[in-house]
Amino acid sequence: VESYPAPPYLQGLSHFLEHMLFLGTEKYPADNEYDAFLSREGGTNNAYTEMEHTLYHFAIPQEGTGEKNIWKALEMFSTFFKCPLLGGEQAHRELNAVESEFEMNKMDDDTRLQQLMCFSCGMDGEAKIMGRNDNSGYGKFGDSMQQSENSFHPFAKFSWGNMQTLKVEPEANGIDVMKELKEYYHAHYFARNMRLVVMAGYELDEIQRRVVECFRDVPADPRIVIDNQSDPTLIPPTHLKPYQLPFHSTSLASIYRILPVRHCHSLTLTWQIPSICQHWRTKPHDFIAHLMGHEASGSILSTLKKRGWAMGCSAGTGEDGLGDASTHALFTFHVSLSMRGVRCWEEVVKVVFCYIGMLRYHFQEGYVDGKGKKTEGLPQWIYDELKSIANVSYRYADEGDVEEIVEEIAENMALWYGLPEERVLDGDELLFDDVVDNETVKDLLFNYLTPQNLRVDLMSSLFGRESNFDEAIKNQRKGNVGEKDEDVDEGVIKPVHDHFEDDSEDEKETAFDTGKAGPPSIEPRFGTHYWKEKISTIIMQQWTDASKAQLPPAGFPLDLPPKNPFVPSQFDLKPLPTDDAAHPLVHCSVKVCVCVGKKKAWFPAVVTQYKMDGVHPKVLISYEDEDEKWHALDSPGNYEKFNAEDPLEPGFEGSLDKATFKFRVIGVPREGEGAVLRYGDADNDDDVEDGIAFPPIPPPSKNLPKLVYDNNSLKVWHLQDRKFKRPLGDLRIKVDCDGLNDSALNQACMNLFCRLCADALTETCYLASVCELGSSLYTTETGFGIRVHGFDHKLLELAKEVLALVMSFRGREGRSDLPPAIKEGRFDACLESLLRKYKNYGMNASSFCTGLRLLCLRPSHMTSNSK
Repeated sequence: VESYPAPPYLQGLSHFLEHMLFLGTEKYPADNEYDAFLSREGGTNNAYTEMEHTLYHFAIPQEGTGEKNIWKALEMFSTFFKCPLLGGEQAHRELNAVESEFEMNKMDDDTRLQQLMCFSCGMDGEAKIMGRNDNSGYGKFGDSMQQSENSFHPFAKFSWGNMQTLKVEPEANGIDVMKELKEYYHAHYFARNMRLVVMAGYELDEIQRRVVECFRDVPADPRIVIDNQSDPTLIPPTHLKPYQLPFHSTSLASIYRILPVRHCHSLTLTWQIPSICQHWRTKPHDFIAHLMGHEASGSILSTLKKRGWAMGCSAGTGEDGLGDASTHALFTFHVSLSMRGVRCWEEVVKVVFCYIGMLRYHFQEGYVDGKGKKTEGLPQWIYDELKSIANVSYRYADEGDVEEIVEEIAENMALWYGLPEERVLDGDELLFDDVVDNETVKDLLFNYLTPQNLRVDLMSSLFGRESNFDEAIKNQRKGNVGEKDEDVDEGVIKPVHDHFEDDSEDEKETAFDTGKAGPPSIEPRFGTHYWKEKISTIIMQQWTDASKAQLPPAGFPLDLPPKNPFVPSQFDLKPLPTDDAAHPLVHCSVKVCVCVGKKKAWFPAVVTQYKMDGVHPKVLISYEDEDEKWHALDSPGNYEKFNAEDPLEPGFEGSLDKATFKFRVIGVPREGEGAVLRYGDADNDDDVEDGIAFPPIPPPSKNLPKLVYDNNSLKVWHLQDRKFKRPLGDLRIKVDCDGLNDSALNQACMNLFCRLCADALTETCYLASVCELGSSLYTTETGFGIRVHGFDHKLLELAKEVLALVMSFRGREGRSDLPPAIKEGRFDACLESLLRKYKNYGMNASSFCTGLRLLCLRPSHMTSNSK
């Protein structure tokens, strides 16, 4: 069940119910019995509530715990949905847990912005908080729910819940929360409203049998009839579709200036668009997001950086339930601004609309399709490139975490996503049609990405910060007791600004005069202070003109992204060396027949290496006494038939050293697995598995990095992958710098150096990242490190560009100028960003404690404050 059905007088009830299910069931009533069982067996569990679903998940090790524990965990889990206790003394504890989650996220700026959007989406910019008998806007399922003067969109709810909404307010209105909670559970927790995903290493028939045993008693239909649902057996794909878009017209074409908790400057542009769930085949929203969010030459970001207005950007629809729902989607363009960018925010938005206007122009110009016919739409090669990259990335993706996989599948099975059964595994990853859905692309570009449908959220510490504002309020209250402060105007609270070396008073004054703006509004749940202002007619007209279908004006070097030079096309694996080649026997457990006197004895051993020594290939065998011997492998042609489809199996027999020794294969490793170390001795193997006997000591690994180059200043190590067998590479370079730890200034300069290089490489590295070719430049304890990883076809090309930039700083001692790759103004922008990062140090308790621990352990460690 999701957060939307929760009654408006008990906001956060779905989240509270999620917590309550962990407190015990009729069959397992002990406090936290389920959690204790999973912890004892090395398992984990968690849950979360979104706008349209609540998801519960757990994981338990399959090996070492015994089969009975795996199925017991599933049976205990199933009782959540059959017979939970939903009460008792622990209820207040879980209410405190909900409150703790709320308090923990209360200082997160992203969460505060999200809740402000929810709160301010309704009529007159605010969604009212309703009482027990105020249900305006909540019609029966199926009623027409067009956004109207009285509508209350589920998006406007406070889905977190806290002590105020789940205890204080209900008690004040005479509401029995626990009674409502149980009715809510009985009305929404039933089998046909649920989806279940089980992933385990057993036959499908066995898994199905266990699932049926555990979940067959979950009722198919609601335990009680919902008042506003005439037929409980009719379960539509979603109950939210009638609500449609969440933002009322009064909340659009407006700017919300917001006080942050941290030192930051960010601009978020949000357009509400229709639900994107049905467009899974070509994902036109992602197509537009790719164009607007790309960071190569000609991009929005490239243009903003040249003017010193921005540090980074991102575009797309949200992945959470609020940004991607069956009712709507929120298409956002987020920019990390510099202080100059805050002052010029109208021009920043104008650049965005100039780019949209350019996309409209190219769309109308069209392209020539494969049949030679001119077609309306953006160039076909862009979609072809994205489709190719998606296919390659999916094919060679890392093996995901089990819990994350089942969570993703469970979400993809939602009826409102519209994915067919055969696409629940890949429907959200791949592109399936040969041409993008141009009709939807056109609709989004021309009808939805408009100034009139835009909401602007500008969050900047130049306006002050929440802590400064709280201080100003306290000062005013103190002034009311005694003499009135001459600096406090009647009815106006002026935030106390932090005076930093990079925050000039002129820039603050130009950014926004909080004194003239009057007292801010306050979002009631998180206490966020903000000022709302309608965007002027003049600015709106400028944006409208900029968004017309036309090429960008002079001075705005905007263009479609260039063709990506990093798209991989070669996926062959590099051959292994002849002295350590692949072979079906490698890592197999064997027993070798050896003559001891006049008797023959079978000795357990492991095949650790194979080499092609002319016409007589050899295998290296490691015996239990750690003795290793090379043996010539007889009849090597007998092994050529074995492959992934027809693997070597236990029981296979062969001979060594011209039939001097016989051997029998006892254990065969799975794909990518190392030595098995099982020798068919049932008692011994079972004792090891049960923890009674000590397991065999594995032979020393032969798969270790090798030193391939060594001189006074450079060492190169190499390790060829033989486990994952994918066309991927990983290059890591560590550079030691003398004197780095001599002072905090030296370490700060190294931080700035890495930031400058990363900033200068943005256009190149972004194109590579689209092709799953990642790179990073970071400081270390003794210098700095470089990492380039991904498809090896173009890996060295990217590495050369990264190294060329890094090495361009060499030989510039005594010079004040920077390498040509560092463009004008970027030094100041990177310095500003780094100083802001230092100022935010310690605002997160975990990172603050980590810093203190390092300071105690390493005398050379310098804190952000010292830098």
